[in-house]
Amino acid sequence: MIFVCQSLRSQPVDSLIIEADTLSIDSFMLEHSPRKAAMYSAVFPGMGQIYNKKYWKVPIVYAGMGALIYSAIWNGRQYTYYFDKFKYMTEIDPPLDEHEGQSLREVEWYKDSHLRYRNLFIIFSVGFYALQIVDANVDAHLIDFDISPDLSFTVDPAMLQPYDNKATFGLRCCLNF
Repeated sequence: MIFVCQSLRSQPVDSLIIEADTLSIDSFMLEHSPRKAAMYSAVFPGMGQIYNKKYWKVPIVYAGMGALIYSAIWNGRQYTYYFDKFKYMTEIDPPLDEHEGQSLREVEWYKDSHLRYRNLFIIFSVGFYALQIVDANVDAHLIDFDISPDLSFTVDPAMLQPYDNKATFGLRCCLNF
């Protein structure tokens, strides 16, 4: 017990205070706010990633938003085209079974399919918008997260000795952090 107590008293308390006073902390990490990153991303998509200094994510945000919005607009235009065609084919007397090489049933299927895809792409766009806000917020929370270089995971063969003293072979997994 005497040796344990001596090892605990090996450093004076004053030296810890001096070391804590001389610790340098990056001012970027002190003033970094997850709330501000999320608000920037909500107001202008990609701005939260710029605030977090993750510039490589900005083209991904704009490419994703652009592709989703373009797909929603394109499917909306196709829906309008097939809706007008379907309306034309059903409102004249007698109704047309075929127009411009497409049957009434085919035109109705295209109309319904493009409506469904337009709505799905609108939902995906809103989801992607929310995802980039969440990404900026999580990135800002983890900006000062320290990843140790000593992190390792090893799997080794091992000979295990159970209670009945019979040798058994197995795998030993070790996680060092």
